[in-house]
Amino acid sequence: MRLDRYLLRQFIQTFLFGVLAFVVIYIAVDIMEKLGKFYDNNVAGSIILKYYLYSIPDITQLIVPIGTLLASLFTIGRLDQTHELTAMRAAGRSMRRIATPILLFGLLVSGFMVYFNGWIVPVTNKERYAIERKFLEKGGSGAQYNVFKRISPTLNLLINFFDPTTSQATTVALERFDTAARVPVSTIHRKSATEVEVKTDTATTIRITERIDAATMRYDTARKLWILQNGTARNLTNPELIATTPFKEREIGFLPITPQELNLSQQNVKELTLGELRERIEQERLGGRNVEKLLIDYYSRFAFPFSAFIVVFFGIPFSSAQRKSGAAMQIAITALISALYMVLNEVSKTFTYGTQFPPELTAWMSNIVFCIIGVFNLFRIERG
Repeated sequence: MRLDRYLLRQFIQTFLFGVLAFVVIYIAVDIMEKLGKFYDNNVAGSIILKYYLYSIPDITQLIVPIGTLLASLFTIGRLDQTHELTAMRAAGRSMRRIATPILLFGLLVSGFMVYFNGWIVPVTNKERYAIERKFLEKGGSGAQYNVFKRISPTLNLLINFFDPTTSQATTVALERFDTAARVPVSTIHRKSATEVEVKTDTATTIRITERIDAATMRYDTARKLWILQNGTARNLTNPELIATTPFKEREIGFLPITPQELNLSQQNVKELTLGELRERIEQERLGGRNVEKLLIDYYSRFAFPFSAFIVVFFGIPFSSAQRKSGAAMQIAITALISALYMVLNEVSKTFTYGTQFPPELTAWMSNIVFCIIGVFNLFRIERG
């Protein structure tokens, strides 16, 4: 137990130092990139400070796997260079037993990061993106332009501008469809060189049956429905006789979406907690939209944190095999393995999107591949 505590102390110290160092470097680079924008928009120093404080959780969740990898390389590498690792193995400790406390710590960190990624990071991201939208982008805090929402397979909502703070929208259009409309279809059959026969039949198609345009739309919280103002309704059931009805105010009872749900559907995925992301997926699925990308994002919230545990399998064999290497080599190995993981992660998403490949497996593919290779290397070192 004393040896386990010694290993863990060495590992945790290196891990915390590595995470802190990378976070500071990341923020320093980002400040240099965005400082001109902050200056051009006259953003106060206190707002800039808040912006980067809210950025720390998102940066941290990206850096933690790199931190565990770097800590495993430095910890085992240092023990190997000082021959402490040789002494442990001579005393009868296997490489797997030596690595156990480090692996358990990596697993504990990964479990915590699932919660951290799923609920803490989205909350701070909302605040960070709110500052970006208010001070660095057009439209003010939370303002949304060119919103398109497929409410269901038979109903589309189009909005030019939506302000979630007042639950009001401007330049609004609603389109209703008949997904089982029958239309006449004529086919020509040649009976002979000089005689043809025309047959008329019907076919099922999707046809727009109504379009409502309005200057503004507001939400009545008491009655829980939307109200359109200053618009026209066009009945397109009969294309040859289009009925147009102007109105000053019209209640829309067939629009089953609240301002909160509308805002949720337009938010950056990084601003959504796991529960909100799941709700967004169900909304999109009910609207007949393709939710494959959202599902991959959802399952990645569980998969990515475990990379902090899996990369330890790589760090231990590499560090014990590089006895004469210095800190520069260990940092280079960390960068290489991290880059390979990120590349494999993105490639797997790209090549599986649009196929029948399960989103769950896509999200976990990088972890599975790296885990298999890492475990193999750990056992190979054990036999060596």
